[in-house]
Amino acid sequence: MLTSSLLLLASLGAGIAQAQTLEELYLENAPSSPRPYVIPHYANSHSVTIGSQLYRFTVTGPSSDNAFTLMSTNSPSSGDLGVLPHIHRKHYENFFAYKGRFQLWAQKGDGEQQARLLTQGDYGSVPRNTTHTFQTLDPDCEMVGVISPGGFEDLFYALGTNYTSGTDTPFVPQASNGSSSPSASVISSLQKYDVYAQLSFEPRRDLVNGTAPVDDSEWHTGANELGTPGEPYFIANGYGPKYLNSKYGYQIVQPLVTPKQSQDTNYTLSTMILSRTTKASPPEWTLNGAAAFEVLEGVLSIKIGDYPEATLYNGDVAFIPANTAFTYYTSVAFTTVLYVSSGSKGVDTQLIRGGKSWDYTTFPKY
Repeated sequence: MLTSSLLLLASLGAGIAQAQTLEELYLENAPSSPRPYVIPHYANSHSVTIGSQLYRFTVTGPSSDNAFTLMSTNSPSSGDLGVLPHIHRKHYENFFAYKGRFQLWAQKGDGEQQARLLTQGDYGSVPRNTTHTFQTLDPDCEMVGVISPGGFEDLFYALGTNYTSGTDTPFVPQASNGSSSPSASVISSLQKYDVYAQLSFEPRRDLVNGTAPVDDSEWHTGANELGTPGEPYFIANGYGPKYLNSKYGYQIVQPLVTPKQSQDTNYTLSTMILSRTTKASPPEWTLNGAAAFEVLEGVLSIKIGDYPEATLYNGDVAFIPANTAFTYYTSVAFTTVLYVSSGSKGVDTQLIRGGKSWDYTTFPKY
């Protein structure tokens, strides 16, 4: 009897020792292999500077098993391009304006060059083999990048200078010292990082009301559709297709990239607007691909695996490895998140499939 009691106590002690803690869930840097984690906004996660731009990598190739990279670019305004025009042959790149104004250019082959002025919540899609570049226009700009497959951060590690901050300032408070782009000779040598310079590209400057060309473009004036696979496209904040799902409290999904657009890069990207949960407990999800949430507005509660529930605020990122159970919800009236998922069966895809087409950026009052 005594032996059995000792064994029971030892077993309980081992369980307590192995329990995951909230402190262990929160990290300063994305880990070197997949595991659940949360990184607060402006943490120094693998941060590097290139010129006046500060890059942070909250999800990396190693942390996501090369599913995708999630990064942020913070910088002041600049009179120069943020990077020399270039293409990627293997990576699909996505630009999402978190705050401030950005100008984004994209051109596929001999097609007409597209340009948009992106403001908060606007999105630009840059598929493979698309010439692109950008420019920051406001004193405090933050752009979220999603790149699939993962690992593209190696380019920035090669070009940048390691950065740490005791105050987690968004970027170094200094005047822009010209272009943050490397020289033409340097960028031309970066093909091993899937960067192929397009030095003859001339960004157009004939934008009218934030768009060029102007004859067939709705930009903050009308609906934007998801683009043809392989072609660049842009979606203004709230003007893309939307779907309302009311099974677990109201959620409005605005897809930015579906399995149709991502093709063999195999991921989805959406914004999701959540109402306060009306159910006794939120549903549990287990996906066969990695996923991540970044809070854009409001508060997100999330429980991943055996870790205690975490509370995320604006800019915080949560990463969920493949085949890991998680739940999420909001306890405030209105929360918006950016959601990325590896594979074709992410939460956004499932909510769209179980929802209905919706015309609004808010949910019903009952």
